[in-house]
Amino acid sequence: MKKRILKIFVALVVAIFVASTLNSLLAYRIKRWASINAGKYYEYSGVVNLQTTYSSGIATYHEIEKMCDSLSLHFVIISDINTTGPMRQNLSHRFGMTLVVPGVEIAASNTSGRYLVIGDSIPLLPGGKVTLDAALQDAADKGDLVVLAQPYDVSGDALTNYSRTKSITGMELYNSDQAWRSTLSPLLINKFIGGYFFYGFDTEVLNYWLAYPSQQMKAFDFLNTRRKIVGIGSIGASGITRIGKDSNWHFPTYQSLLDLVHTVIVTKVPFNGLYHHDRAILLNAIRNGNDFVAFSGLEHARGFLFTAKSDTSEAILGDSLRLVDHAVLDVAIPDSQNVETQIVRDGKIIATYKNKGTVALQVNSPGEYRVQVFQKRTMLPFFLSRSFPWILSNPIYIFR
Repeated sequence: MKKRILKIFVALVVAIFVASTLNSLLAYRIKRWASINAGKYYEYSGVVNLQTTYSSGIATYHEIEKMCDSLSLHFVIISDINTTGPMRQNLSHRFGMTLVVPGVEIAASNTSGRYLVIGDSIPLLPGGKVTLDAALQDAADKGDLVVLAQPYDVSGDALTNYSRTKSITGMELYNSDQAWRSTLSPLLINKFIGGYFFYGFDTEVLNYWLAYPSQQMKAFDFLNTRRKIVGIGSIGASGITRIGKDSNWHFPTYQSLLDLVHTVIVTKVPFNGLYHHDRAILLNAIRNGNDFVAFSGLEHARGFLFTAKSDTSEAILGDSLRLVDHAVLDVAIPDSQNVETQIVRDGKIIATYKNKGTVALQVNSPGEYRVQVFQKRTMLPFFLSRSFPWILSNPIYIFR
């Protein structure tokens, strides 16, 4: 009897291993080479929140710059932990096509959370007579974006301080470092198995780890019904680990994470190649919420556009729009194959569309409207369809 139970257990473990590794390959990346068309708007994609050797990272500024440029990223916002050294040393510049923008991650005690400060001024750091609240309020008063990082810890418990101060003007909708660490839990170990064992052959298996950040989005919707909160996507790459004491192989690598989750800005004014001009456009777009989170490991999402029109006025994601009689929401996505588009108002899904590249929806009520798009993959063991998040937009705020 014991031998039979042991055989069944071994067979189950083998089946989980095989299904997990095969599923990681089925979460493939779609290669799309069509031109990007956002109409009269311009879109630029980049990465936010990663650390260098100035704090807890294992790559230098120059190494990250080279990787970002090789991936054709338009910008990288580096936020080393509890240090303003890169800002004071004026490491702001352009490397190839990539804008390099230093920021700061303020990591307070476990009960006080983590915060990104992104802007033009050198922020205060808590310590001595400077409290955490005073440092964050000072950054907000200077017009910097103050982002709540990792609003939920890896155990899924809410950080109760997410609305502790009015100085918070943004939050991470997704943090890839936090997400991959959650795969180490017993219920998600199959994701870790699948991603880890094929990672050495194809880094795109990290797509298998992607999951809709339901807790973050619930908090995001709740806060936006009270005051405007900007959403961004984050790398949080300080958690990269070295495999072996003397090894040069890391898991996951910066390169793979840099191509997994992007923040894409939407602007009416194009970059012109001059650093300070382009930096101002970038920071202004992020501060205003004129951006969306793209899980580019599945498929690059530039070309997605969410606008609203009422009477003679038009708004893009992050903007406010006065409701005159009714408004029309327009959504365009760059690929509609095996795709589901959802329109959300005040945290509730009000419309769902399958495999449609363009959507137009008339609405008659004020509210915070945003869009989320999912791509589907067929997974083992029962060949069921599983949804992966692809696009998460900031809201358009429609008012009377």
